[in-house]
Amino acid sequence: MTDRPSRQPAIAFMRGRLFWKLLGINLFVAALAVAVAAVLVGRLAEEIFANLMHDFNIKVDPLHGRFVGELARSLLLASIIAVAAGAILSIVLTRRVMSPVRGMMRMAERIAHGDYGVRVGADGRDELASLAHTLNQMADSLATLERLRKDLVANVAHELRTPLSNLRGYLEALRDGVTPPSAETVGMLHGEVMRLVRLVDALHELSRFDARLPVLRREPVDLRDLVERLLALRSGEFAAKRIVLASHITAGLTVEADLDLLSQAASNLFDNALKYTPPDGHVSVEAALDNGVVRLAVTNSGEGIPEDDLPFIFERFYRGEKSRSRSSGGAGIGLAIVREVARAHGGQAGATSGDGRTTVWIALPS
Repeated sequence: MTDRPSRQPAIAFMRGRLFWKLLGINLFVAALAVAVAAVLVGRLAEEIFANLMHDFNIKVDPLHGRFVGELARSLLLASIIAVAAGAILSIVLTRRVMSPVRGMMRMAERIAHGDYGVRVGADGRDELASLAHTLNQMADSLATLERLRKDLVANVAHELRTPLSNLRGYLEALRDGVTPPSAETVGMLHGEVMRLVRLVDALHELSRFDARLPVLRREPVDLRDLVERLLALRSGEFAAKRIVLASHITAGLTVEADLDLLSQAASNLFDNALKYTPPDGHVSVEAALDNGVVRLAVTNSGEGIPEDDLPFIFERFYRGEKSRSRSSGGAGIGLAIVREVARAHGGQAGATSGDGRTTVWIALPS
């Protein structure tokens, strides 16, 4: 914060210097063009005058001086008018160019100080308008990242605060003899500790996953075989909730992918559907090739996802329901990993929700 006053005069000086540079260049070009034109016109006019005098047998000496003088005065007057007009037009043009540039400089300065809500006008179709539009998009992205960062800190703090508060309360009660030690109390304390363990494991899994993403071991993966194998491993969990499970996978559907990462992404999709499908619900798994893209989609019945939360469900630790416990909602990294796996393979992930049905999908190049 201490360097802010010193930076503002420097930025203002740079703005003024750029203005005078552009103006000086425009005036120099205009003056050079007028000078060249004056020299060429003067020589051409003098040559034509001499030829005319010779053709009509008129003595050149008496009229030559007068002609040159009048020509010089005319060229000088024309040059002054041209330079003045050029100066006026240069000032107008330079100000029009500098106005959006100054706006973008002020915007960049405010963004550098943490104000991500500032925007600059992006009217027109020229390069400056395109640059302004790009800066606005950058500000939108930074604002989104800042909001998600704050949400991440708030979510992690909330998840830490609840079990720690419970542990502190029970331990103080045990220490003061208010609560007698019992198997039930120890079990409750163990449950709170396990909540902390799951959160730390989630953070550790994310760090390991990020470290592994740059190194992909691509190989042909039979998607139907992969899905059937993963569903077979989870069939008991689906049966325990009496969920009707259906699978529709095109035979012979293969993708060039890292088998372990793709297995993790698909398993996360199934885990997400299992968590949010109510008992006696329905889950369907579909995969097909469409325009060179293999799309694996998992659809489940249930309450659905609010429209305001839908764009953010792939963000790390994002939760639409802030009061929901991690015991029912998970750690909030499953779908984040799905999106990162898709990006690492040059694909994308998305979701739709409505009419009691939610579809989460991952699309990879075939």
